[in-house]
Amino acid sequence: MKAIFSPGPSFSDPEVRKHAGWVHIFDLYKKGLEELGYDVFIPSINEQVLDTTCTVSKILSYDLFAAQQMPDNADLFLGPPGYSVAQMMKLGNRVKKFLFVFNNADWWRDKQLEQEYKDQNAFYDMSQSWRWINKTALLKCDHVISCSPWVQWTHAEVVGKDKVSIAFWGVDSEKFHPGPEEPPGFNVLFVGGDPIRKGLKYLVEGLPFPLETHGIELWIAGGDFFYRVEGVRQFGMVPHDQMPGIMQQCHVICIPTLEDGIALAIQEGMACGLVPITSPETAEVFDDEVSGFKVGYRDAFDIHKRIIQLRDDSQLRRTMSQEARNKAVSQPWSMTKEQFKRIIQEKMELWGGYD
Repeated sequence: MKAIFSPGPSFSDPEVRKHAGWVHIFDLYKKGLEELGYDVFIPSINEQVLDTTCTVSKILSYDLFAAQQMPDNADLFLGPPGYSVAQMMKLGNRVKKFLFVFNNADWWRDKQLEQEYKDQNAFYDMSQSWRWINKTALLKCDHVISCSPWVQWTHAEVVGKDKVSIAFWGVDSEKFHPGPEEPPGFNVLFVGGDPIRKGLKYLVEGLPFPLETHGIELWIAGGDFFYRVEGVRQFGMVPHDQMPGIMQQCHVICIPTLEDGIALAIQEGMACGLVPITSPETAEVFDDEVSGFKVGYRDAFDIHKRIIQLRDDSQLRRTMSQEARNKAVSQPWSMTKEQFKRIIQEKMELWGGYD
């Protein structure tokens, strides 16, 4: 049996490999296909030939170069919507086509972010061409593998619920674990490369300034967000293997994201014993008011209330910290791989893909 796995340019990008924890999912999918008995073919793309002048040109140049390499004999294709249209057209109906989705469908992304970017005088990188590519790929595939119930719901609005399954993302709880002792002070961690999408504005609005007089520090890992005030520490882009050391020095991880699908940093923070505060779609990984707090979108007041509650009630914080750790440990990457394998196997058997 042969599987074509075309993960896009991030798969081999050393900078993505260095900084993004989610890139691990590519290796997991490849290994899962191999464990099912597939000979896995991955298109070989020279990064220097890609047209990177804009997002759409990068997508299309990768997809077209990969399409030229499609083998004549294969059983299934697996790739992301944005990078797969030309390849799926080349393969036609002779190969069953799976797409994996890490984020919500475009209609939900637009609903949550388009006006938000305009309000913050920022460019919203979502052209009509990009929307067409994503929707066309989804409509041409045989099945979609999502990373959470929320992502499943947004894509089910496009392709139908029966066409979308879930392989929940996991966490490496051996790499991400609490430090040897509780850190001093009260440190709130924000992680994210896109401050608008991740809701940093609403976290900052929910904090009591000046922070030092309230016994709080805000730690920001990701881009440079220019909050040059006392009590705010910025780390810039942090290599993924250094994130556990930062998380182990904090008490709370707050990512009030506006659109995420699933926030891997929330699960990694929970594994380190941080109490998560996040919005509804990313709160699916914990039990509200037991192992974390779910807050409404753009709800700075609720964020403020939960941060002060955790600062003032150290016993509650310790209890929720342990519950968060327990919840994270129960969701390992091995679980994700087994769910992924089961989806592939069940669908291929249903379609007569196995003898």
